[in-house]
Amino acid sequence: MKSYLSLIPISAKVRRRQNRMTILCIVIAVFLVSAIFSVADMMLRTQMNRAAGKDGSWHLQIAGITQSQAEQLAQQPDVVCTGAGAVFNEGGEEDYRLNGKRVVLYGCDVQFLLVNRSVAFAGTFPEQDGEVLLGKGAARIFGVAIGDSVTLKLPDGQSRTLTVTGIGGVDESYYEMQFALVDIYLPQETFESLLTGQGEALPQTVYDLQYTSAAKAAKALPQLQQQYGEDAVHENLNVMGSAGQSNSTAFRTVYGMAGVLFALVLLAGVLMISGTMNSNVAQRTRFFGMMRCLGMSKQQVVHFVRMEALNWCRIAVPIGLVLGTFSSWAVCGALRYGIGGEFATTPVFRLSMGGLCAGVVVGVVTVLLAAQAPAKRAAEVPPVAAASGSEQAAVVHHAANLGSGRTETALGIYHATASKKNWFLITASFALSIVLALGFIVILQFASLLLPSLAPWQADVIYTGYDNERVLPDTMAQQLRRMPGVARVWGCTGLVHVPASSDRNNVEQVTFCSYDDFMLESSKSMVVKGRMAKNSGADNEVMTMYNKTNPIRVGDTITVNGVPLTVVGAFSQGIFPDDVTIIAPETLFRRVAGEQNYNMIGVQLDRTASDETVLALAAFSSDQIVVQDLRESNRQDRGTYYAARIVLYGFLAIIGGISLLNIVNSISMSVSARMKQYGILRAIGMDDAQLKRMISAEAGTYAVSGLVVGIALGLVLNRMLYTRLITHYFGAAWQVPWGCLAVIVVVVLAAVVLAVYNPVRRILMQPITATISEL
Repeated sequence: MKSYLSLIPISAKVRRRQNRMTILCIVIAVFLVSAIFSVADMMLRTQMNRAAGKDGSWHLQIAGITQSQAEQLAQQPDVVCTGAGAVFNEGGEEDYRLNGKRVVLYGCDVQFLLVNRSVAFAGTFPEQDGEVLLGKGAARIFGVAIGDSVTLKLPDGQSRTLTVTGIGGVDESYYEMQFALVDIYLPQETFESLLTGQGEALPQTVYDLQYTSAAKAAKALPQLQQQYGEDAVHENLNVMGSAGQSNSTAFRTVYGMAGVLFALVLLAGVLMISGTMNSNVAQRTRFFGMMRCLGMSKQQVVHFVRMEALNWCRIAVPIGLVLGTFSSWAVCGALRYGIGGEFATTPVFRLSMGGLCAGVVVGVVTVLLAAQAPAKRAAEVPPVAAASGSEQAAVVHHAANLGSGRTETALGIYHATASKKNWFLITASFALSIVLALGFIVILQFASLLLPSLAPWQADVIYTGYDNERVLPDTMAQQLRRMPGVARVWGCTGLVHVPASSDRNNVEQVTFCSYDDFMLESSKSMVVKGRMAKNSGADNEVMTMYNKTNPIRVGDTITVNGVPLTVVGAFSQGIFPDDVTIIAPETLFRRVAGEQNYNMIGVQLDRTASDETVLALAAFSSDQIVVQDLRESNRQDRGTYYAARIVLYGFLAIIGGISLLNIVNSISMSVSARMKQYGILRAIGMDDAQLKRMISAEAGTYAVSGLVVGIALGLVLNRMLYTRLITHYFGAAWQVPWGCLAVIVVVVLAAVVLAVYNPVRRILMQPITATISEL
C-alpha cells in the first residue's frame, strides 16, 4: 500500500451497501440541479426566440434624436443594425380607411421591419410613392396578394391606390386577430409627405438598435441614458430580460427568486449529504481509531474523508447528470408535443452545457461542503477508539434521566439528543425541507394568480363597440346563435362612471355591468367570496370584483339610480377590469338602467368551426363594430397555463419527494449508526417490542424537533412571501395554511414510519452476536 488513500476503493467495495444511501443523496442533488438548469436553459432559448418574434430582436430604442445622431450610433462597432420608424393613428381613431377598414400607418425603413420580426417578410419593401407593404392580417382580410392594389381613403376625401409590394408587418400576433383594424407600411418620405398634406403633425421617429449581444447593449445603456436622457432610451424587456441583462425591477425580482431557490436547493443538498456522511463516520469510529494507531495524522484523516467523498462523486455525478438530462428531455417534450402553442419550438433532444456544468459543479461543491463537518469529526477520533469502538462523541457525566415513563422511550429520546451536532443536523434537514415546502406553496399560488387562465365564458370571437360604445343590439346576438359552428353566444353591457352611493359612504361612482344567464352560470366557479347572486334579480342581488383596490365588500348596499343593490359575492375575475365594479343579472340591470344595447358580445365556437366560420363572423365588422379573433391567443394562454402548472407542480413534487427521502434517510442513517448499541441492549434482555418503541421514540424526537423548527421558520417565510407577493399585488390577506401544515405533518409521520421499518427489520433479522460485532 503506497498511501492511506489506497484504502478508499477497498473501503468502497467492503461498505457498498452502507454507502448506497450516501451515493443516492449525491445522485439526487446532481439530478435536481442539472434537471432544473437544463429545463431553464431550454425555456430560455424558447423565450428568446419567441421574444424576437413577438417584440423584435432589437435591444435598445431611442427617441427624440436626429437622423445624423442615429447614423453615428449605427457606426459603433457593437451595433449590428439600426432601424427607424414612426407610427400614426395607432388606435384607428382618425378618419383614415384602407378598403373601408380603420388603418394604422407606419413610416419606416426596411431595417425597422427586420429588427421587429423573427422571419423575413414576403416580397420587397416599398421604395417609392404608390407602393405599400401590408400586414399579414390585412392581406388575409382583403384577400390580396403581392402585386394587387388597395385603396387608402384620406380625411380630406381623396383616395390613393397603392400597389402591394410585400406582406408582413410588426406585432403580427396583435393585428392578425383584428378584423376592424389593419396595418400598412410606407417609406419614410411617402409617410411624411402624406401626413403633411393632411395637415397632421408628424409623429416622433424612434430608432431601434440591435447589438452583437444583450450584454453589449446593457453595457451601452447607462451611457446612452446619460447622453440622451432616461426617458428617451428604452430597453426591449423581453429580449434583455431573457438574456439576464434587464434592469427591470420585475426581472430583477425573478433573478433574485431564482438565486434564493438555487441557494435553498444547494443548502438542502449540503444538509442531506452531510447528515448521511456524519452517520457514516459515526459507524466507523473503530476504523478511524485504528488508522490513527497506524500513524495517520488528523490532517490525513480529514483528507481521507474528503477524497472518499469525491470518490463517491465519481459514481454519483454521471448518474445524476444522465437522469437530469433525460428528465429535462421529458419535460421539454411534454411542453413541445403535449402543449404546443408558444412552446412548439422548445428544443427537446439537446444537451444543455449550462445544466451539465451546474450539475457537476454543484455536485462536487455540495459534497466538499458536506464533508467538512464529518471530516473534522473523524479526525477527532482518538486512537483508543480502535480498542473500545466507542461511538459516543460526547463525554457522559451522568446517567440518562429516564423519568417516570417507559425506559425504552426515554432511551430513544436520549439517543436522539445525546449528540447535539447530529441532532442539529437532522433537525435542520427536517426544518429546511418544511421551509422549502411552505415557501414554494406561496410561489405556486402567486404564479397561479399571474397565469392567464381562461374563464369559462372566454370567447373565441368577440365583438365590441368602437370606443366601448353600446352599438350591439340583442337581435345581433340572436342572429349569431343561428350561425353554423357557433356553440354559445353571450352579451353584456358595461356603464362606466355611473353615480352611486354606499351604506359605508366609500363609493361615489361605479362601473355597472350586466351578465346574462350563461355568464352567471359559467362564473359560479369564480366566486371567491360570498355566494352567487340569483339570476332572477328579484332580491336586487349583485356581485363585485375581488381585488385590493376595490372598496366594495360583500354585504355592502350600493344604491344606483335610486335602487338599493345588495352585494352578495365577489368574482376573482370578470369581463370589465375596472376596480369599482358591480355586476347585475341582465333582468335586474335593465330594471335599474333601462333598455340598453350591448357593448360586448362573445362567441364560443364548436369543434366544427373553421377559418371560414370566423371569416363569416367577421362580416359583422363595421366602422363602429370591432371584431377580434381570440382563438390563437386563447390557445397560447391555455398552453402557458398548463405548462406553468406542469413545471410548478412537478418541482413541488420533486421537493416533496426529496424532503421525504431526506427525512427517511436521516432517521435511517442515525438508527444504523447505533446498530452495535442495539445489539448490546438485545443481549441484556430488551425484547423486540421494546426495541421498536425505542427506535420509534428516537425517530419521533427528530420529527417533533424538525416540525417545530421547520413550521416556525416556514410560517415566517410563508407570511413574508405572501405579504410581498399576493397581498401587495392582489389584496388577499394572509391566513395560516392549515391544510398545507396538515399535509406536512402527515408526510413527516409517514416518513418516520418508513424510516423506522427497515432498520428495525434488519436488526431483528440479524443474530445478536452479528449486530454487536458489526462495524
